[in-house]
Amino acid sequence: MRRLVTASLLGILLAAGCGAALAPDGARLAALERELGSLLLVGFRGTEVTETADRTKLLCELRVGGVLLLGRNIVDSDQLTRLTGALTTQSAACTSRKLLVAVDAEGGNVMRLAPKFGWPATFSAQELGESNDFVLTELEARRIGAMLRAVGINWDLAPVVDVGYNPANPVIVGAARSFGANPQQVTEHARAFVQGLRAEGVLTALKHFPGHGSSFDDTHLGFTDVTDTASPELELAPYRALIADGAADSVMTAHVFNKRLDEQYPATLSRATVNGLLRGELAFKGVVVSDDLRMGAIERQYGIGEAAVLALDAGVDVLLIVDDRLPDGSSATQLALAAIRRALAKGTLDPARVEAAIDRVRALRSRLP
Repeated sequence: MRRLVTASLLGILLAAGCGAALAPDGARLAALERELGSLLLVGFRGTEVTETADRTKLLCELRVGGVLLLGRNIVDSDQLTRLTGALTTQSAACTSRKLLVAVDAEGGNVMRLAPKFGWPATFSAQELGESNDFVLTELEARRIGAMLRAVGINWDLAPVVDVGYNPANPVIVGAARSFGANPQQVTEHARAFVQGLRAEGVLTALKHFPGHGSSFDDTHLGFTDVTDTASPELELAPYRALIADGAADSVMTAHVFNKRLDEQYPATLSRATVNGLLRGELAFKGVVVSDDLRMGAIERQYGIGEAAVLALDAGVDVLLIVDDRLPDGSSATQLALAAIRRALAKGTLDPARVEAAIDRVRALRSRLP
């Protein structure tokens, strides 16, 4: 009987000790506080070069690490150059760090520096793939990179390395965003595209991991299941080769769901997919950036706050929010950061995971010209 009582007491003491060890360290959390915003890449509204209340909140109060520019922010080359200069200067004054200024500049249909704003037309990935001329692809990427650098953009969320083997795919194949259906061809064109952008001092992002080329649906609109269409041996081949060769500055996740990888979560929120497959099996050590957390596949299912915490816990480093303004006028970024703080305070999000993300983002930022 005494032995049973002793064992029970020991169990209680051990449980109490474990609880104490897992309790959040206040000093550690305080040290993280000022850098949490560096994990956000955020889009805003407006073309004004002068400071606005919304921009000041993002850059100085929430201290975001990067901004994403869309067509709604662009009038022409001169205006965009002044805008990026103002953003960079304001961010540096408030945070003492360089600002990541990102854009989707894939070429073709997905090119924010578009002809309607005064820039020349660019080839789509599909057109480059059909030419099968890797020199042309590198030269086109250099041309795009020079256009971006001239207006103060330093991070291109491209190239797409989705293998486009489903001709009925609406968002990648249907939009001419894939280099082709052959993984080796996709790999070599993506390599040339990365080389071209790097030659102009622009960072890159391989997307959309672990592959969006097989889907029949669009994650912008809602839940997208690729369990029965995904082909890992095809879709992971470009990532495997480019990561091994050091040709991946960052990798963007897809919001696709594949129960063969994770029975509960889509890729962006899946620890098995990001931490296990991408970081573990493929040995990627760089920055992982989510696709837009406001897409239907994520926001409708989880909400911004829960999605932000789940994505960080899964191994994502940079949380992309394409539109900071929620329908009620509040800030999606503020909502995400509040949820991250709560999870850290409760001990449901490991501070070490957040510290690692901050370190990776800092390393990426150190490569800016």
